[in-house]
Amino acid sequence: MLTFHDDFFLSNLRAVSSMEDCLGQMASKTLLRAISYNYIRRETRNGLFRLQLTDFYASNIFVDKDGNITCLIDHEWVCALPTEMLSVPYWLTGCAIDGIKNEKLREFEIVHREFMDIFEEEEVKMMATNPPAMTRIIHDGWNSGAVWFWHCITSVNAAWSLFDDHIGPRFLPPSTDSEGIIAQYWCQGSPLVAERKVAELEEYDKQLQVLFDEKAGLSTEEETHG
Repeated sequence: MLTFHDDFFLSNLRAVSSMEDCLGQMASKTLLRAISYNYIRRETRNGLFRLQLTDFYASNIFVDKDGNITCLIDHEWVCALPTEMLSVPYWLTGCAIDGIKNEKLREFEIVHREFMDIFEEEEVKMMATNPPAMTRIIHDGWNSGAVWFWHCITSVNAAWSLFDDHIGPRFLPPSTDSEGIIAQYWCQGSPLVAERKVAELEEYDKQLQVLFDEKAGLSTEEETHG
C-alpha cells in the first residue's frame, strides 16, 4: 500500500502544493515505513483476514424508521483485510478524518467509547470469547495509535496531516527542519524529485490557466504580444 502511495505521488502532477508540503509528504512516507513494525501485528500477518467495507459511509447505510440497518450498498469495495484494520467509523461525529484533533478528537473519544460498548455486546452475542477478540484488537489499535497508522495507509490525501497530528507526537514531533532531512531518505536523489514535483505543479497551473482563458475567449499571452 505504501508503494501505491509512492507511485501516485510520483505520477500526480498536483501531488504537492509547495516545497514545504512536498518535503513533509516525503518525510511522512519515509517514517511510516520506519515505524510500521510498531503497528503491523506479527501474529496476524498470515491471517485471519476479515471482509471489510472500504467505502463505508453513512450515505451507504439504509435504515428503517427505528434506526435498524436494512441494507448496505457499494459491496464492490469489500475486500479481505487484516483484523487490526477494523476501527470505529471516523465520520460518526460528522468530521473529516484529518479534522479529528483537539476538541473534535475529544468529541470522537466519547462516541468511540459508546460505539465500542455496543460493539462488544454484539460480539459477545455472536462469539462468546473472553475477552471478545475483535473488541480487544480494536481497543489495542486505538490505545497504541495503530488506528491512525492504518488510516494513513488507506487515506488518499490525509496521511501527512494524520502523521503530524496523531503518530509523530508519540515518538518525536517532526519539525520543518527535521522533515527536510528525513525527506532525503525517501529515495536517492530526493532533492531533485522535490524540485520536479514543484515544477510539475507550476506547469500544471499554467496549462490550466490557458484552458480557462480559452474557455472564456481570452487571448493567450503569445497572441496578445503578437
